[in-house]
Amino acid sequence: MLSRSGVSRGALAKTMRSIRIIGIDPGLRRTGWGVIDYDGVRLGFVACGSVVSDESESLGTRLRQLFDGLQAVLARLSPGEAAIEQTFVNRDGSATLKLGQARGIALLVPALLTLPIAEYAPNAVKKTVVGAGHADKGQIRAMVSRLLPRAAFDSTDAADALAIAITHAHCRGYRQLEAALIAGAGGRR
Repeated sequence: MLSRSGVSRGALAKTMRSIRIIGIDPGLRRTGWGVIDYDGVRLGFVACGSVVSDESESLGTRLRQLFDGLQAVLARLSPGEAAIEQTFVNRDGSATLKLGQARGIALLVPALLTLPIAEYAPNAVKKTVVGAGHADKGQIRAMVSRLLPRAAFDSTDAADALAIAITHAHCRGYRQLEAALIAGAGGRR
């Protein structure tokens, strides 16, 4: 079957290699993670969960707990790319700063493995997965469950992380499709 551009779906699928993506939803108390496989057409659930820090510990110890937990997840599941939610700024400057520190850990762990890292605004994730930029947590969970029926997440953080991974899969799919179309047109734009 040919697409409107004259490129067959099979040809497009061949240009898109399968990739394992980890989505990370950073938080100081709980950092959600979700891993999917994406072959250019289908999304496949691999695993998800949360890394939890001990609130009774010092900030440095909590950041180390997040680091160790994420490092163990990446070592076990071997993703090829990472996607992380961008920080939103709220009224509580102290909470935003702590979230930024947890986000720094979420960026550092895949960077140490030299994984490509993409960042997505919360509204972009919601719009991609739900279709509305101001969707609530329940809508995100419902759509993630629909897109990844085998997914069993333990928290909204894990569901959000899967939504981030799904967003990355769709965005990278569009970039690869564009490259395939340009190549199919002899590099002409």
